[in-house]
Amino acid sequence: MFLIKTFLALLLLPVTMLPPGTREEVLARIRAQRDATDYTASGRLVRISPSGERKNYPIALRAHAFTDGLWVFCEVSAPPEARVRLLLFIPPQGPAKIRTGHAGDPAPKELPAEKWDKGVLDSDFTYEDLLENYSQWQRQDVLREERYGERTCVVLRSEPGPGDQSHYASVTSWLDREIYYPVKVEKVVKGSGELKEFIYYGLRQVRGVWSASQIECKVAGKPGSSLLIINRGAEKPHLDRHVFDRVLLTKP
Repeated sequence: MFLIKTFLALLLLPVTMLPPGTREEVLARIRAQRDATDYTASGRLVRISPSGERKNYPIALRAHAFTDGLWVFCEVSAPPEARVRLLLFIPPQGPAKIRTGHAGDPAPKELPAEKWDKGVLDSDFTYEDLLENYSQWQRQDVLREERYGERTCVVLRSEPGPGDQSHYASVTSWLDREIYYPVKVEKVVKGSGELKEFIYYGLRQVRGVWSASQIECKVAGKPGSSLLIINRGAEKPHLDRHVFDRVLLTKP
């Protein structure tokens, strides 16, 4: 969902011992991992210009899955003109919500779905990319199994149905078949057909939980890219609901 979230995995078995996953099995694994989300993380969002110049934004994240859905709080703390706080909510069913705020604002604002395609700051990551809720779309299809680098992956294609809010026509995910964590995701933008590629680097397991240390986002045919780099974090910190209160979006 969203942006960087952690995934639970068992001890790995040889690929030959694992039968191909059916559509229902694949989605059940993804949703079980999402429902177990509980983490804090910090790092930086990096925009790499066509000339190679880098612009860095410190970022902090926390997320927890409660009975009513998944909550994610995100804060960009520098430079001063870029400071912003985001609160994302992804229910088990129904539309997701994104609220934004700045310290000292009179009240948080809800970001309408028609603006979810805007880049976060000046990066290639959009607000919708932070949600990562495409596994809940109505149309899901397991296409095949194939190798990606050294990994055997289940390739899942997701398409939004009439009731799904998205600026993407489709999302295709390469999921490592042993841990069901993405190693690559391709998203096709509605209308323009623009292709965005997300590559997950540095997969690691801590306390039985899988995460990526870096996600790179590139738009096909365009120079430059964006990185979401995680330097440190904590898995299973048992976050309480009060740390996702919307009043924190505008707290001085």
